[in-house]
Formats: sequence, structure tokens, C-alpha cells
Amino acid sequence: MNPKYSKIILILIFMIILYKAFKSYIFPGRNSIEQLIVIDESGREIEKVKVSVYYEALCPDSKFFITYQLVPAYEELKEFLILDLIPYGKAETIINEDGKIIFRCQHDQVECYANKIHACVIDEITNPEKQLKYISCMITDNLIPDGAGERCGQEQNIDFKRINKCATEQEGSLLLKKHGDRTNGLKPKVKFIPTIELNGSQGVETQAAILKNLLKVVCSVFKNKPIRCDRI
Repeated sequence: MNPKYSKIILILIFMIILYKAFKSYIFPGRNSIEQLIVIDESGREIEKVKVSVYYEALCPDSKFFITYQLVPAYEELKEFLILDLIPYGKAETIINEDGKIIFRCQHDQVECYANKIHACVIDEITNPEKQLKYISCMITDNLIPDGAGERCGQEQNIDFKRINKCATEQEGSLLLKKHGDRTNGLKPKVKFIPTIELNGSQGVETQAAILKNLLKVVCSVFKNKPIRCDRI
């Protein structure tokens, strides 16, 4: 092959890899061809808003936000939102000399295990609506994580065995570490859990305003608002 063409092919391959890596960073766990612009009932083109929620499985404030803010907002605007859940919060990741990953969590080891289950649910269930239903179901009562996972799996008609296997093995630890890396990489650093990003930014509106009325703040973020925001 002509060296000139070989160089061009190598450049193209590098550009493709770089593009995929960029998409994975901006929208982790999402297919790179996911539709980012949709049409609302009035015919307007709406660019989706990404809602990233950094939370903990046993955190009362996380439970309140997911139950009373995130779920209603998602139910109202699900076609126009990209859901991004990051269970970890104020935990700490420790890698032992033998390479084993362990965690210290704000609400002790029960929360660490519950966080792993949440991480496995998020990885296993790609449908965002089912994912949120599972997570919001679990977070109402995570004190016995396996029991909550089994109960919510039955409610969503999802086999908990695969999720449980993930959470009890290395896979769950790696997934939770990934969420920890993202959480620790936030700028500004996490001070309160839950912390919310909209389109990758904590600066769109104050956290207090988001925690109080997520739906109202999300509607203010759209460049072209869905018609449903007109009545909010």
C-alpha cells in the first residue's frame, strides 16, 4: 500500500477512536448514536437536557430528591431528558496492595453495598425509564439492599440474579470505582449530596433552586422549550 494512503487511514482510525472516547465521556453508558434532538407535539425541535445526579443509596436528601423531584420531572419530560445517575456520593475508594478495591461510605458498609447494586442496575438496565423506576424503588428502602433489589426487580419484571452477581463480584467494585472517579473529578468539588449537573454544569442554576424545583429549572435550560414547559 502507498505509504501516503497508509498514513491517511491511520489518521482516520485515530479520529474515530478519539470521537468515540469523547462521546463516552460526555454521555457515559449511552450509545453514541442516541438521538439528541427530538420533536415535541407542536413540531418544535428540542435539544435534550442531560440531568446528572450524584447521589448515595442511603442518603435521606438523595432519597427525597429522586422521589419528589427527579421522578416527577422525568415523567413529565422523559422524551427531552438524558438521565445520568452516579451512585457514590462522599465515599472513598481504596485500592489495597493486592489490587483489591474497597470502599468507605458515609453511611457505612451497607451503603457501599447498596451503591454497588445501584451501579450494577444502571449498567445492566439500558432503558432509562426502567432504570429510574428500579433506582427510585430501591432508594425508598435500601437498609437491606438485597431485599430491596429483589423486591424492585420483581416489580419491574427484571431478574435480580444478574444484578446481584455483579454487585457481589469484582464487576460491581469496578463500576462503583468508575462512579467514584467521576464524582471526585467534579468541579467544583462535591460539598452536598445529591449534587446535580445540567448539561455537564453545576453553574446553570443554584443547587438550592434545582433541589427545590428541578422541573422549573430544567425548563429554563432548554433553548427551545417543549410545549409542556409553557404550563409550568
